[in-house]
Amino acid sequence: MPAKLQLAIDGTDLLTYGEVLRAVLTHSAMFFVRGDTVVECWRIIEPGVEGWATNDVPIQEYPAGSNGPEGWKTSREDTAL
Repeated sequence: MPAKLQLAIDGTDLLTYGEVLRAVLTHSAMFFVRGDTVVECWRIIEPGVEGWATNDVPIQEYPAGSNGPEGWKTSREDTAL
């Protein structure tokens, strides 16, 4: 027997995941991208991920809020935080 779901969520008191769930249930595309966009994003990102996995492109760690790893050049003239 088919089930029917009715959704009545008005107001803005939802948490973030609630907003996403509401978008799913109401077929809203506001929080989502098309499949071809996802494929294109992975096409761009995947070479970097593969480079990190094989250590061809080492990941340099640095403290949050800093100007980045030691020795990195910056385009900002004033690098003091």
